[in-house]
Amino acid sequence: MIQIPNMQSSHCQMRVNKALSAISGATLINTQAGIAHVSLPDQIGFVEVISTIEKAGYYVTDIVANSVHTFPSIDSKMHSSHC
Repeated sequence: MIQIPNMQSSHCQMRVNKALSAISGATLINTQAGIAHVSLPDQIGFVEVISTIEKAGYYVTDIVANSVHTFPSIDSKMHSSHC
């Protein structure tokens, strides 16, 4: 869960949703008044998420890591798999 206190209206939620959607590999994006949930590839760090939200005009007060899901990227799976 990403706490974004100044994201209250549906218009603000739509802007943050659009910003998070621009992160390569971001899925399962859900925004509500003051909070957002997103699933991200492993290589995407919280710094990039916070920067993306700030560029959209909002600020993050907290991130609960176990609710911001990450998953291995396709590339890392390809490099670690064996035939």
